[in-house]
Amino acid sequence: MNAWTIGSGTLALILAAIPAYLQIQDRTAEATPTTYSITTPGDADEVDLCVPIIRGTGEGPHEGSVWLIVHGARNVGYYAVREVDPSSGKWSLSQIQVGSAGTTEGAHYELVLWQFDRRLTDTIKHIPKDHRVFVSPPDGASVVSQPTTVVRRADTRPCV
Repeated sequence: MNAWTIGSGTLALILAAIPAYLQIQDRTAEATPTTYSITTPGDADEVDLCVPIIRGTGEGPHEGSVWLIVHGARNVGYYAVREVDPSSGKWSLSQIQVGSAGTTEGAHYELVLWQFDRRLTDTIKHIPKDHRVFVSPPDGASVVSQPTTVVRRADTRPCV
C-alpha cells in the first residue's frame, strides 16, 4: 500500500463524516432556541397612552434578562421599559406607557423583546428609567421576538 492509497482513503472518510457532523450540530442548535412572543396586544391593535396589560410567552434557556422595548416608528430611540419574567413560560406586564401625552392619534409603535447579557443587565438596572434609551441594540443585547406594531389612540392619560 502506498501513501496515495492511505491518503485517499483517509480523505474519503473525512469527507463522508462532514455531513453527519453538520447534521448533529444543526439539531443541537435547533433544540435549544430562545423564543419569546408578545401575544397581547396584537399587531395593528389600537392602544391608549397607558396600556393596562401586555402579555406574552417565553421559552428556552437564557442568561441575563429579557426586557420589553417600546420604539416609536418615527423616533430613533428604543426605550427599555421593564424586565420580563418568562420563567413560567408566560409573562405579563401591567401599566406600560407607550409614547408620550403629546403623541398624535394614529402614531405607530413597535413592542419588541430584547435579551441582555449579564453585564448589560447589571448596567441597565442602575440607569434611571427615563434614560434607558438606545439607538439600536447595544453590545450584549439581541432581539428575541418579532415586533408587534400598535397604533396610538388620542388618549393622554399616563400610567399612574
